[in-house]
Amino acid sequence: MSTDPYAVSTFEEFWPRYEEMHSRRATRIGHAVATASFLGLATAGVLLRQPLLFVAAPLADHAIAQLSHRLFERNATRPWRSPMWHARAELRLFRRTLRTALPTRSRRGSGAF
Repeated sequence: MSTDPYAVSTFEEFWPRYEEMHSRRATRIGHAVATASFLGLATAGVLLRQPLLFVAAPLADHAIAQLSHRLFERNATRPWRSPMWHARAELRLFRRTLRTALPTRSRRGSGAF
């Protein structure tokens, strides 16, 4: 196996490598904050018809995510190498991080999600 996480040919090969780059809980929480910031800024940009907010969304996401990598994992990702896989992995990580952050009772049968 290559040490380059991007030297794969399918998303399913990429995902475990992506997960490994996000092994610390603090990094995953940082990414959840980054993704939530992206979603909030992009939505606000569209609803308020403020293109600057929409443009700021991916910049804020990237800055927060990379800061979490440098602080907690001591590594860095390169999302531009495979942007679609990165976006898909980021959303999967976001969903999993939110699920593990909720108490067990809230996750089962609440009908919230």
